[in-house]
Amino acid sequence: MSDSMTRRRLIVTAGAGAVAAFAGCSSGNSGSPDDETTNETSDPGASPTTGSDTTGSNSTQTTNEETSSSQQGPRNGDDLPSDPNPEDGYPPEFEASLEERDVDPSSFETTMRNGIEVSLVPIDVAYYWFVRGKARFADTRSPTEYEQSHVLGAVNSPAGDGEDRPNDPVLDWAKDDRIVTYCACPHHLSTLRAASLQDRGYTKVYAIDEGYTEWQERSYPMAGEQPAEQAKVWTIAGETSQRHAESTAWAYHTNTDQKEATTISEDGSYELHLKFVDVTGDSKIRIETPGYTVTDTLDAFTEGRVSDEGTVVSDGQNKGLNALGF
Repeated sequence: MSDSMTRRRLIVTAGAGAVAAFAGCSSGNSGSPDDETTNETSDPGASPTTGSDTTGSNSTQTTNEETSSSQQGPRNGDDLPSDPNPEDGYPPEFEASLEERDVDPSSFETTMRNGIEVSLVPIDVAYYWFVRGKARFADTRSPTEYEQSHVLGAVNSPAGDGEDRPNDPVLDWAKDDRIVTYCACPHHLSTLRAASLQDRGYTKVYAIDEGYTEWQERSYPMAGEQPAEQAKVWTIAGETSQRHAESTAWAYHTNTDQKEATTISEDGSYELHLKFVDVTGDSKIRIETPGYTVTDTLDAFTEGRVSDEGTVVSDGQNKGLNALGF
């Protein structure tokens, strides 16, 4: 499906004031809604800035207020429509309008994952694509995290170490569709998944730069059992051999199939920031690096650190379970 195609229309406010303000904001922009050249605001869901008021009239103030209202995109807690096709990755059609804007993906920052360059889409651009139905969304976290909270309309497409889940709905999407991946870390799992999709021939894959937690904080549309609930952050620090720099360190909670990942630094150190749900300090976590696998409780990991020998050290004491599993 080409960029110029979308599965739904955008409902645009037809009032004269709104049209006039829309034209003013779009002056000098002759591109279509799907042109990808930069002309961006910081948050398309926020009220747009307007030109200076030379008349000072009440009618101008009213027009600006109407325009501000017409440009407000959907938010969590609104009377949002249900998703008619949960497998397509698109949100439902919203009765809301956002100002038409140009986006240049070549201007996005990038990061390398497994030798593949992945583009990081700013969250305001991802939201713009979301509201206008111009991208499919894939949640790269575990099914457990997805069921608690996810972007409205997104499918679950967990990141792995280069592996695809057999029933992953993304595998049925066209290779030239625009796909936005996201995770909570803010973008390690999502970029790993994006890289694996690009490696399989998908040509327009972007990971949300700020991550899903920022989506929650902005109250963009969500679904799930507790969509606005943010998980506690558990930080696990460790070291491994410097020869494993740029490789990936993983954390797993096997009972709920949750995982997190981070890149090992040049000096061999790493930090994993876990936002797992339904876990406690007594929950067993497995840490894997290219040099070792170690299992212990969340409390043990967060109160100490993992040594380069694969043991959990706290207060000079070896608390590790230098083991290959639970």
